[in-house]
Amino acid sequence: MIEIESMETLEGKIEYLAKHYSKKNQIEKCKEELKELLVELDNAIEINGEIVLPENTWSEVADVNIMTAQLMIQHHRKDTALVQMWYKLDRQIERIRSERRVSDYQEMIRERILRTFLGGRG
Repeated sequence: MIEIESMETLEGKIEYLAKHYSKKNQIEKCKEELKELLVELDNAIEINGEIVLPENTWSEVADVNIMTAQLMIQHHRKDTALVQMWYKLDRQIERIRSERRVSDYQEMIRERILRTFLGGRG
């Protein structure tokens, strides 16, 4: 049983709900919340070149975060998910660094070609 004191933190409240509801129930609820978030994202608009999300988007983001946290608790996969988060973030950062290296290399080649054909005037 979860102590009352632990329900004074977000993590304690999420754990309480994860233990109260069944895995099956929370999977269905998570799918419902994901669909609601997708609706909000589909309603994003562009104003003066800036993307603006509907105000309710943040409520749906909170719902999805709460539900996915419950699933991690119920399935004892919090550590697995955290490892995957680190892996995916590191992988994407490496892709960006690689793209920059390619871009820098292409710029260097372009400058060399211009100097060669323009006699150093480029």
